[in-house]
Amino acid sequence: MLPFLLITFIAGLPILAYVLAQKTNNKGMVIGSSIIIFSICLIIFISKFAILGSLQKQILTNKIFDEIYIDSKISKEYLNKIKKILSEDEQKTWLISLISESIELKKLNSAESLITFSEIFFVSNNEKLIFYRLYTNLRDEKFPKYKDSNFIIESDSKYPCLVEAGNISIFINNGPGIPLAKKQFSSMKDIVLNNQNSVIPGFDIASAQLNQETIELNIKIFCNENDSSFYLKNLIVLTKDRTSIKYKINLNEWLKVPQEL
Repeated sequence: MLPFLLITFIAGLPILAYVLAQKTNNKGMVIGSSIIIFSICLIIFISKFAILGSLQKQILTNKIFDEIYIDSKISKEYLNKIKKILSEDEQKTWLISLISESIELKKLNSAESLITFSEIFFVSNNEKLIFYRLYTNLRDEKFPKYKDSNFIIESDSKYPCLVEAGNISIFINNGPGIPLAKKQFSSMKDIVLNNQNSVIPGFDIASAQLNQETIELNIKIFCNENDSSFYLKNLIVLTKDRTSIKYKINLNEWLKVPQEL
């Protein structure tokens, strides 16, 4: 705003000189016209409702990017200005753009501070998915080795029958009823769950490994013969040093699903 006010002051000097001169006419008309023109310029260029763009917004953008380029946490002053200057839709658009740019530039301190600040703006289910995706992108840049985390059922596992199909899911033990990953399968040879099998971006195998969670494994299989089915449940403790978890199923782990009457 200061550059605009300085330009306005300089531009107003000739008008002021004209008004102060003793032999000039129509001073009232000149003053009135000048006030109207300057007021219109203020509304057009620096008000919240600017039609041709806000100088305040441009200055704020530049200041935030100055902090992003040195990978600094974005100052509270600038974050508060985002809430003050921008509309609700603009706030979300700006934050998505700033976070994405920070991650792309690998300025992870800046990205983390923006994500922490921005969570309150993403309220609806669709908006939350956008936020979780941004968080996941940041986590993958910060901890790249967990990007390809997976859970594998070993090929020499034992089964009580010839399997026709089945489903597998893993949950955090005593956690929310949302699976970290789930999948249906028709072949027992390659049962692999990875971060892409999660229901919510960021709430996945990698997050469980980083927090060294205990997970609950659930598998159900459907047999070719007699329409029978079996299931197993087991708890597995994860560690940070292993990004690939392999699990071998023993025959005695299977329990038969009771037939409905």
